[in-house]
Amino acid sequence: MFHARSQTTAAATTEATNSDEASSSTASIRRRPLNQAEHSFTLLMQGPQPLAVDGAALGLGLPARPIPVDELRTILLHPSCDRTTRDGVWRHLIEQARAHRGAWMVATVALAAPMLRRLLKTLNEMITAEHEDLEAEMLACFMEALYRVELSWSHPVLRLSRLTQFGVLRAHAVDQPELLSEPEMSDGQRALRYPSGHADLLLARAVEAGVITAETAQLIGMTRLDNTSLADYCRARGLLYCTELKRRQRAEARLRQALISGELSSTAEPGGTTASATRHRSQS
Repeated sequence: MFHARSQTTAAATTEATNSDEASSSTASIRRRPLNQAEHSFTLLMQGPQPLAVDGAALGLGLPARPIPVDELRTILLHPSCDRTTRDGVWRHLIEQARAHRGAWMVATVALAAPMLRRLLKTLNEMITAEHEDLEAEMLACFMEALYRVELSWSHPVLRLSRLTQFGVLRAHAVDQPELLSEPEMSDGQRALRYPSGHADLLLARAVEAGVITAETAQLIGMTRLDNTSLADYCRARGLLYCTELKRRQRAEARLRQALISGELSSTAEPGGTTASATRHRSQS
């Protein structure tokens, strides 16, 4: 009887653990930026006056009446919707997102979601990064692309997709933490000189040398060394992802330049100060 009770208890524990894991996984999926944007769009369209476009003013073969944006999404995705209509509607959506942001930006992201999900799949195959981080980064680049795309261009959705993809790839080209890896030696080239010790000491020396600020060192330390995703870092502090992403990129570019120039040298003086930093201060 005791053995039977033990088996029952073990089964119940396993079931509870599996249930907790499933709940955690579901919550994680719901927190993903695209899912959050689509949820916000759903709430936006449930109000007494849902966001709508003026079909009569737009023309383009649309119904001559106010068209709720969720209905507009269905029209755009229908196989019978021609490219002229789709391009014209997207130009209008881009103009609205630029002019009004807020609800129109949410609506534009929601209508672009099918394209963004395809792009995310491609980026996941090209870039090694946390899924949630990459998704948030892609959304930040998409919103930047809304301001960069030329409305005179044909096929604006395709142009947005390309600008977004290039933005993410460009960010990761700068974003790679080369300064935290071993330098590659090659004949005829001066090797990078890295400070001795751990990467966190490099950051401390960079702060003391005035290369980066203490706040930026904390950002890099937590999101690069402590395995905290940038999305979680920003969420916990109420910060904008795209702002912190650019701040980290600029700081890492300064760190890399400091390593190349020798400002952060491998010779450390007492207190963690580099010899080059001391010379720099004595000359100023």
